Amino acid sequence: MPKKEDGVWSAFSLAGTIGLNMAATVAVGLFIGRFADNYLGSAPWFTIVGIVLGMLAGLWSTYKKIVSNKG
Repeated sequence: MPKKEDGVWSAFSLAGTIGLNMAATVAVGLFIGRFADNYLGSAPWFTIVGIVLGMLAGLWSTYKKIVSNKG
């Protein structure tokens, strides 16, 4: 029989994974956008696009993680 605390630690694990995933995807988008802006001299447009794409990727990944963890 599983302990009651297992559900709490599982929830903390899911929340931590989602938070780190969101931060990582936004950071990757930011760094790629900054690199493209420095290379092409088009600041701040690729940085903004990179951040937005990073946020969208993080939200999509979070959605998939939550849906797959429901069952």
